[in-house]
Amino acid sequence: MRDYLNFYMNYVQIQSTVLLNSLWFWLRRLPLIGKKISPKFYQMIDLKTALLILLKWLYLPITIIKKGLLIFLAWLIAFLAHYIVSPGGNQLLNPSNFTAPEVFNWTITIFLFFCLFERLNFLDASGKTLFNLVDFAKIYQLSYSETLKKYYRINLVISSLAYLVPLFLFGWFYHQILIAIILPFACRLLFLNISMIIAAQAFWLKVIDWLHGEIVRWIYGFSILIIGGFAVIYFTIFQTIVWTNLVTLTIALLAVFSYFWVNRIAFKQGFIQRIFIKQAYRDEAYAKAKTNQGSTGILAAQRASQKIEATDESALFNRYSGIQLLNHLLFKRYQKVFSKKLLWRLGFLIGLLLIIIGFYFYLTMTNSQNMLIMDSNQVAKALPSLFPIVYILNLSKEIVAIYYLKCDKAMLNYPFYRTKSAILGSFLDRLKQSFIVNTPIIIGIFLNIFAIILLFGENISPAIYGLIIFYGIAMNLLFSFHELFLYYILQPFDREGKAKNPAFQFINWIFYFFCIYNYNVEGFFNSTILYVLIISIVIVLYVGLGLMMVRLKAPKTFRLK
Repeated sequence: MRDYLNFYMNYVQIQSTVLLNSLWFWLRRLPLIGKKISPKFYQMIDLKTALLILLKWLYLPITIIKKGLLIFLAWLIAFLAHYIVSPGGNQLLNPSNFTAPEVFNWTITIFLFFCLFERLNFLDASGKTLFNLVDFAKIYQLSYSETLKKYYRINLVISSLAYLVPLFLFGWFYHQILIAIILPFACRLLFLNISMIIAAQAFWLKVIDWLHGEIVRWIYGFSILIIGGFAVIYFTIFQTIVWTNLVTLTIALLAVFSYFWVNRIAFKQGFIQRIFIKQAYRDEAYAKAKTNQGSTGILAAQRASQKIEATDESALFNRYSGIQLLNHLLFKRYQKVFSKKLLWRLGFLIGLLLIIIGFYFYLTMTNSQNMLIMDSNQVAKALPSLFPIVYILNLSKEIVAIYYLKCDKAMLNYPFYRTKSAILGSFLDRLKQSFIVNTPIIIGIFLNIFAIILLFGENISPAIYGLIIFYGIAMNLLFSFHELFLYYILQPFDREGKAKNPAFQFINWIFYFFCIYNYNVEGFFNSTILYVLIISIVIVLYVGLGLMMVRLKAPKTFRLK
């Protein structure tokens, strides 16, 4: 324990000394009074140590208040949720609303979700604290793994001490002091240990690299926000987790077991390198943003008209080559165009989700929630109607148009670009990019479906959830593949970018007709669930056969007209 405390005190003292020295340096640069400030302060180690202790004590009440506000926020959300959904909660200040056991359990659940989200930066190898720690270890030639473990563990203990007073008051009010104090600490320790165990695995380096892309990172953040919100709602209002002494003891034992497991692991050098790389990208992005603040109106107008995002592309040159590099460069430079279109679509879907939740709360407050109940068959009947929605919202047409106008229109003049290996590699790479761009739209649509099921569903078969996920993946695959497939097989555009191929227009018209009227086809099947399953399998087979056709036919058809 003394080793942990000595390390933490040395780290904090060095960081504070750098801060105080920097502050003194800027004070000495002030006009008039700067020259009168003595530089001897840099050598006053005892004075700076005393200032550090004083600052820590002065900051202690602020830290306790901040932690208390976080717990109060979790309690307020739980209290308001109980007031809304409780049949007897007509009066907001009714004592039963304050003392209800559900409020205690929901508060703990919401607070633990807050604690879980704290660990995402560690898993993502991002954050200023992580960089400062590995930089500190590098300068003083310390073990990276031990430095990270010591700091985060001692910081967990210190922050838990700050939580002690508000958690004690919270537990005293609900007569659950033991659970209110021990459970959050045990869960936070367990979350920390699990994040360290995952980050130490070799496969996680590939996940970090995959999350490095801007669109993927945006999708990841959006998905975490939505999934986390739904998890909080589900595990409070719909399925209350009752935090008992047995549950607390079990989590504490798991936290202790994982603590000793973490002692046996070490972080890969690749994980440490990615911490430095991500900080370098953030510093460079900040420097560019600061430099661009003084741009002239002409330059700003040029950037807006070109709609090309200024990005650091050096990482792409390190990771890709050949046709694959060309595709990623094009996609990255026009990422801002896709992001803007994607943002409008996601805004619409989020608004729709809020309307669904608001409608449910309205029915709950008017005791009319039984007016709208859906079973598995009714949910399945709604799935075919999603085809026209995805048809309207997907971005595949825009992606294919940019590929042709900004790349293929020029590159198809070169024979190497029309070889079988180049065409197949380019097609698969573009299919992957199109699938990634359309994924947030599919997630947004099906989150609305899951919200309807959670709020209005009754006697929903567990198999329907798997069917919905399979159907969503199949639809994303179809709409990401279809437009690109026709583009490579028929290449319908002329040199001006206009579609001149009548077969392309006819097939697209048939596809549009099917998307709008496919729900009529389900009448030929005995069960809508069977129809959804069959159409999903047909989509996968269509994509598989299409890939074979691209391999065989595209080298002959993918050319300038």
